[in-house]
Amino acid sequence: MTREIITRRNLPHWYVPGALHFVTFRLAGTLPAGVIDDLQRRKAEWLRQKRSAATCEAAHRRQVHKRLFAVYDEYLDHHQEVDHLAEPRVAALVRRSLYHLHGEKYGLSAYCILPNHVHVLFLPYSLHLPTEAALKREPGECADAVSPLSGIMHSLKGYTGHEANKILRRKGSFWQHESYDHWVRDEDELERIVEYINTNPVKADLARAPQDWVWSSAHDRFLTDGDPCGWLRWDDS
Repeated sequence: MTREIITRRNLPHWYVPGALHFVTFRLAGTLPAGVIDDLQRRKAEWLRQKRSAATCEAAHRRQVHKRLFAVYDEYLDHHQEVDHLAEPRVAALVRRSLYHLHGEKYGLSAYCILPNHVHVLFLPYSLHLPTEAALKREPGECADAVSPLSGIMHSLKGYTGHEANKILRRKGSFWQHESYDHWVRDEDELERIVEYINTNPVKADLARAPQDWVWSSAHDRFLTDGDPCGWLRWDDS
């Protein structure tokens, strides 16, 4: 039976050992207070809506999570007032970091770095799963510190945020603390997610074709063997 670990701060975070995970993280200050309030209002409204008899509570919450993500990402695509990742040195830093952790903390399958947010698809390496005691935390403790997924994001965002601030000669939070994440449940969903990652620069009017966007796995794979699929190869065959 699949062991699904759910942790929460403001957003739920799903971690499933052995599953690919799709994570989106954004720069601090990219969502105005009014947008955040609107997302919270929509979330409450959608959660109150009556679900079908065939849909369980957990599935209903996942559906709401996906709907919120669609609104959230659409806003980020078309409102880029905060765009530190548009600086090539910063985007290159994030790309190097994504590849650096590949083979150590996860297997990297696809990614895309946009001006104000990042999409990444990877398989976390579950070398040390949280203990039952760790899962039974007291309220107020750091809920996200119990899974390999949270450890990966802590390492990735901590290092890149610190180094990016040095490049930009700025201070303060670089990344928004919260991330959206989703574990991939089947092959069809996996294909949709990779397609979403690949086409995001096109949808955001940043490129004419996925492989034209330099800061993406679609570009990297195209340079490797001419395939624009966006999947990164994990071996040399």
